[in-house]
Amino acid sequence: MEIDLLGTKSEFLVDSQGRLKTKVELSSADGRLSLWLDEGTMVKDKDEKPLQVVHVSIDSSPPFPPDDAYLVGAVYDFRPEGANFDPQIKLALSYDPDELPEGVIERNLYIAGYKDTGWEKPLYKNVDTESHRVTTQIDRFARVAILAPKEPPPLDKPSGPADKVEVVYFHRTQRCYSCIYVEAGTRYTVENYFKDELASGRVTFQVINVQDKENAAIVKKYGAFTSSLFINTIKDGTDHIKEATDIYFLIGNDRAFVEALRSKIEKSLKGG
Repeated sequence: MEIDLLGTKSEFLVDSQGRLKTKVELSSADGRLSLWLDEGTMVKDKDEKPLQVVHVSIDSSPPFPPDDAYLVGAVYDFRPEGANFDPQIKLALSYDPDELPEGVIERNLYIAGYKDTGWEKPLYKNVDTESHRVTTQIDRFARVAILAPKEPPPLDKPSGPADKVEVVYFHRTQRCYSCIYVEAGTRYTVENYFKDELASGRVTFQVINVQDKENAAIVKKYGAFTSSLFINTIKDGTDHIKEATDIYFLIGNDRAFVEALRSKIEKSLKGG
């Protein structure tokens, strides 16, 4: 398999099943882009045949960023389209802190992939603010870039107990382990710790497919575009929507996940 990383070419052995026979650690000549693949990783094209060539270039016609984010640096085009990896491979992109839009907090940067359906935010990220590098994991190729979330306008906090709390989990049609885990953990938390509130309708739990056109209105309301969990505290008919991003760091830790989410819902019920 030949990997062309912005003009830097290297070759690695892949067997007839598509299994990588050696570990891969590569960086582009300018140091802005790095890839890591573990030995034994299955590397296949869209037809599930062993991957022969990987080509990464800077996209000369990059897509517009989502409405709620800034584009930071270049958009990188990973080819061939449809190439997939099991387990996921690690990708890191570097950025220039002097080029960040005013008000952007470095630790909030993330890598997103762009496909026909729009931008997708991977579940895992790590931001190294000293080396100015963002790392994520991907299981298939797309156009990728660093995005910086725009700070939403501050919302007035509800005063007094909430009238209703909506717990809404969004997912894409193609599910992964983390996606299924978050849904199951959220369902367990709501159904076991908020039985009375569920029965009275003061707490509701919904699972929404963001790619189902019938869900367009609620997807737009919450600003969801990939796997994401939101808690909406409703007081006097006003929505106070917050995304529970931090619970993704607790995936696999059942007790911590449930306790953290339970605390968030209890706080919302109190109007916090």
